[in-house]
Amino acid sequence: MAAFVVGLPPQENVAYPGRRVSIFPGSATPAVVAARAPFWIGYGFVPDAGRPEPLGPGTRFELDVDEKTVEMATDVRSENGRPVSKMFVATFESGLDVGWHRFVGRWYDAGTLTLTSDRSIEFVER
Repeated sequence: MAAFVVGLPPQENVAYPGRRVSIFPGSATPAVVAARAPFWIGYGFVPDAGRPEPLGPGTRFELDVDEKTVEMATDVRSENGRPVSKMFVATFESGLDVGWHRFVGRWYDAGTLTLTSDRSIEFVER
């Protein structure tokens, strides 16, 4: 099994808009977020030693917001031609409108669903 990474620092040449919002199970999810303010959600994996393809296409994070699938950017970091981390990031440059929004995250390891999160967050005027 690949290890979950709750947050990798962005690469120097990658800028994510606004603040990071966490939906990881057991994390301190914010009770409220400013409406229409930029934010991002991202999670990743590091390889488990000894696996032939530790970060193949089946190892991924998926996100739905308000029951719609969100497009994810993928950041794979390699050393000596071997992947050392794989990060999936969804950016919300314009934020979300005022109201409650539901975030459903799914973590897959080698194609097998291993973890889910279902969080509702209120977006408010600031």
